[in-house]
Amino acid sequence: MSEKKPSISEQADKIREELDFLIGDEESLDVESDPNDLPISEPSKDLVPQVNYTELKSSATRKATKTITSLMKFYLDADIIEKDEYIAAKKKMDEMTMSSLIYQLQAGERALTTLLETIDGGELAPRMFEVLATLQKSMLDIIKSQTMYLMAAEESTKRIARDIEIYKKRDDTREIEAAGGNTNDKNVQRGTKDLMAAIQAGIKSSDIEDIDETIEE
Repeated sequence: MSEKKPSISEQADKIREELDFLIGDEESLDVESDPNDLPISEPSKDLVPQVNYTELKSSATRKATKTITSLMKFYLDADIIEKDEYIAAKKKMDEMTMSSLIYQLQAGERALTTLLETIDGGELAPRMFEVLATLQKSMLDIIKSQTMYLMAAEESTKRIARDIEIYKKRDDTREIEAAGGNTNDKNVQRGTKDLMAAIQAGIKSSDIEDIDETIEE
């Protein structure tokens, strides 16, 4: 005798029972009853930028201005720096270039620190170490460029100071000639070396005269 085939309603009830067994109790799916059961992820504090890059740029500008101003004041008079248009324009350009180098160096240090912290946090992908090596090389290049530019700015300021001294000597000589004076006067010196040589010659001459007087006595 053949078994009775279950009806469609009985098959549906059986499937519903199997689904209820797999899913579990309906209360476990009631999200509104206890929303605290859901794992709500809070925004990571590490994603919040810790550096104000506008302030970082302003800090770099202040450092560059102080450096270039101190450099020029060391070799040039304050009046020349303020009144001469070429020197004032050159000073501004040097400050802009130095500010950019300082900002790139500070921003690179920030990026390097963040990358090292990420690696220390467990991100050990080979790509991270490749980026780290590239960033370190870039940092060294920026430091080298900053040093070379500062040396170039110093040499340029020295050359300007020498040129100003030469032009000033020429102007003094022209003024003496215009006034009818003698430019061959020994008191009119044509440079610092001539002045120092004259001082040393005077000192030696004075010493010789003192020795002669001592011998005669």
